[in-house]
Amino acid sequence: MDRWCRDPEVTAMIDRIGMHWKRLRGCWALPDATAHVRTILVNGQMRNLLHVVPWYVASNICTAGMVLYALWPFVRREAWPAWVAAFLLAHVAWAGHAIMALRSAGPGGRLLGLRDMHVSALWCAASAVLSGIGIYVGALQAGDDASRLLLSAYTPGLIAAGVLVGITTPLLSLIWLSVLTVVACLMVAQIGYLAQGVTIALLCCYALILAVALLFASRLFVRCIAAEQAAEQERHIVGLLLRDFEADARDWLWESNRAGELTRVGLRLCNLLGLGQDRLLGRPLDSLFAQQRMLEVRSDGAVGAAALRGLLAAGEPFSGVVLEARVGGELRSWTLSAKPLHAADGAWTGWRGVGVDVSDARAREAESSMREQHLHYLAHHDALTGLPNRRAFVEEAERQQATGGRWAVALLDLDHFKTVNDSLGHAAGDQLLCSVARRLRHATREGDALARLGGDEFAMLLRTLPVQGCAREIERRMQGLLAALRTRERIGDDHIDVRASIGASWTDGVLGASELLRQADTALYVAKNAGRDAARLHAPGMSDRLRERLAMVGDLAQAVARGEFEIDYMSLRDAGSLRVQGYEALVRWRHPRHGRLLPASFIPVAEESGIVVQIGLWVLEQACRDAMSWPRHQLVAVNASAVQLACASFVEDVMDVLRRVGLPPSRLELEVTETALARDAQGARVALQRLRTLGVRTAIDDFGVGYSSMAQLRELPFDRIKLDQSFAAALPHEPAGGMTQSIIASLVLLANNMHLDITAEGVEQAQQLQVLRALGCTTVQGYLFGAPACVDGSATDMADAAAQRPA
Repeated sequence: MDRWCRDPEVTAMIDRIGMHWKRLRGCWALPDATAHVRTILVNGQMRNLLHVVPWYVASNICTAGMVLYALWPFVRREAWPAWVAAFLLAHVAWAGHAIMALRSAGPGGRLLGLRDMHVSALWCAASAVLSGIGIYVGALQAGDDASRLLLSAYTPGLIAAGVLVGITTPLLSLIWLSVLTVVACLMVAQIGYLAQGVTIALLCCYALILAVALLFASRLFVRCIAAEQAAEQERHIVGLLLRDFEADARDWLWESNRAGELTRVGLRLCNLLGLGQDRLLGRPLDSLFAQQRMLEVRSDGAVGAAALRGLLAAGEPFSGVVLEARVGGELRSWTLSAKPLHAADGAWTGWRGVGVDVSDARAREAESSMREQHLHYLAHHDALTGLPNRRAFVEEAERQQATGGRWAVALLDLDHFKTVNDSLGHAAGDQLLCSVARRLRHATREGDALARLGGDEFAMLLRTLPVQGCAREIERRMQGLLAALRTRERIGDDHIDVRASIGASWTDGVLGASELLRQADTALYVAKNAGRDAARLHAPGMSDRLRERLAMVGDLAQAVARGEFEIDYMSLRDAGSLRVQGYEALVRWRHPRHGRLLPASFIPVAEESGIVVQIGLWVLEQACRDAMSWPRHQLVAVNASAVQLACASFVEDVMDVLRRVGLPPSRLELEVTETALARDAQGARVALQRLRTLGVRTAIDDFGVGYSSMAQLRELPFDRIKLDQSFAAALPHEPAGGMTQSIIASLVLLANNMHLDITAEGVEQAQQLQVLRALGCTTVQGYLFGAPACVDGSATDMADAAAQRPA
């Protein structure tokens, strides 16, 4: 038996039988529904049946009486009184049960169930059997063909009427149909009609058709009940959601007429405005909100009551219109969406919509926009002087180039500014730069642009130049700038004679911004070589600086092989304990003719020529070898230029150096300037992401004076932000809570939120250190802890010990 049950064909057959049985049960039941739904179905089936039963019983008694009356002369009367009594008892009992069951299931009463169905089926079966007995006996006792014809007409009608009565309860109808069909077949067989076989076959065929039609009709009823229950459940859920929505949500529903006057108001809106429904009904919707815009948000579309009035008058569905109001002294915002309401004849009657609270989202967006504007300001302005920086100036020049016309660029460099820094200190130098910036502002004509490019270099964009005498006008303006600067500047107890050199170049729309800057730079170089305090306009013969650069390129190509490069190290210290966390490698070039050169004098040339890749690899390997002798907790920071990042083999070269030297990747930190990122942000992102995946740390250097933006910090994989030294330089010149301190605090908060270390460069005074500590900078660098120098293992320990002095 078990082996037979495990046979795949048998199993498949059993599954098919089960599937067909389940489908058949679906004609009168819901096998997969919940108990509640099944109960509702049985209740509906029984209600439909029991409402018809009394009427059917009455008609059945009447028709049976008429048939018996017609047959009475031909039957043996002694047996019929008992049959009549039983027939009446069964039918009256069935009708009585139906009436009592319906009364008990009245409003607030019980649900009709399977017990009621079983009792009704019992009386139905009894009635069917008694009706069949009466028909069969009457057919036997009737002696003439007229009586038999009467019974032949009566029987199918009785069968069909009974089936229709139980159309929602197939069980009862099938009992009725089965009993009376059998009786009809026996009657035909007993009476001896002609073509008895055909007659019986016809009876069975029509009985089968009735059964199939009955099941289909019942199935439709079952499906209707199931659909009603599903719809009722959905209505219940929607009702609950709407009640919860109006009671607890911050959003609200509304309806109005065509003019926008409220006709339905949710409790949420009433509570929100502190007004009763009677005071809101009939009031124009737009009158509830501010008539003037109160908060500027870039993502807003239609805003304000006037926009709402226009949309309501248009009669088309709308969404996203922003409305504002003050609630309890607090600015709140909503977006309204609505669809027109139409009557049965299609006429537009009003509006139905929802108000969605977007106060927090708009406040966040406005705050983010302000923060972005602040960062945009930082990215386009010099932190020390407040002037536009190099990036802003280049963008302005490119816009002027696109506009066309006759315009010029002038570059100004302070003469002997390094002497001021070296003799009086960087604080005095910064004070001088601020004074120069003020003088240049006053001397710059309206419509011209002024910027600080960095260090002691300023730039002017000169517009509205005359067609005739353009060169003389530029010369006149340059001399005016020099004259404005020649006034002696008092810094502390010292008087400084301010002088500058200016180089300029102009175009009538032929040259681009970059070429104009290059020519002005060449002219500036010539002006400096002319003895300072001079101005020069670019001329085709100004090629001395170019030749010098070409010579420097040749020297750089041989410098690595000759061993002319050296490395000094600037310590990176914990802002709290001042312990050394690592060192930044700073390359120096011991030139055979020019002596020891700083990176600023040769790295730009090396980048332009591509030799910086070779120099950078040498610096990287030498710095990693030096770091092997330091304590293991100290890292080494190496600068990477834009040219190196653009090199396809840069990542492999870095990892190859680390493998050969044996330095763990986590002890190496690569510093990238904002300018390098601006040249090829995508290439830099790919290279830095690969290096960080391999364990190398990354930092963005000179942050805040170049091309930095929120996007770079969000998209590029940095571990550290290094604030430009101009931030620290500005601290001694402003009171507590000044602009620079606010900017640094914002950047510290930004770094903390992004889990980045933040380093302040250019720390030269104990006062700067104390402020930077208070603002939350994690690490510091600067001459306060010593000038860049060679570092070995013992020196690092001594540096940690000496670090306690500045605190």
